[in-house]
Amino acid sequence: MLVIFWNSLALPLLLTVISLTLPPLVAPSTSSPWNHSRPSNGIDLDDYSEDYDTAQTAKPLNPVAERCKYDLCQEQQPSCQQLSASTGCSCPGMSGPNELPDPPQLRKLSYEGSRGVVVYWCAPPSTVTHYIVQVEGQKGEIEAGDRKRQMELGEIAAGTEVCVQAVNRAGVSDRAKHSCTRFQPQSSESVLALKLGIIGGVVTLILVLVLALLLWRFRTQRKTLTRTEAGGADRVL
Repeated sequence: MLVIFWNSLALPLLLTVISLTLPPLVAPSTSSPWNHSRPSNGIDLDDYSEDYDTAQTAKPLNPVAERCKYDLCQEQQPSCQQLSASTGCSCPGMSGPNELPDPPQLRKLSYEGSRGVVVYWCAPPSTVTHYIVQVEGQKGEIEAGDRKRQMELGEIAAGTEVCVQAVNRAGVSDRAKHSCTRFQPQSSESVLALKLGIIGGVVTLILVLVLALLLWRFRTQRKTLTRTEAGGADRVL
């Protein structure tokens, strides 16, 4: 009887011990962060997580506006602000109308025959309403529009200082070293002017001689014709 009782208790006891010891060893932990289970609605949480992370970290692209095709030294072109308003381009480094303009860049003074001395300049990186050109020894100043980049000065003596200044509502730019220069005629320009003067004088002399010759021949022929007509009239009488 004892053996039968022991056998009837041994099997349930063994099963109880096994059930207590096996679950921690084989049962998966539901709290583990590496448990990649799929939800019953068919949504892939891994893909969703990747998309969400990408959307959170991606930064919106800010397209940089193209720089305006504005040449500071080109004559008669719209201002950079006007180009920006019409095309959407950018004007980096350009100061506004309420800031004193920078001095222009005086490029050269050139003697150009009948035009006399011509001054060329480049606009500053500033908002400009107009320019003023000052010639040493001359009273007053010459105004030029904001799109102008050259000005005829006529005949000026060698060594005369010429300055170009920019103007806007904030005032007039300073007289800087690069906005003023003295007229120094080049030897090639002097030789060219001399050659043009000599050629012009020779052409004028030739025209005068041709006209004088034609006038002399006309008078000679007229006198001859008059004598012929007078001689014929005497014979008739």
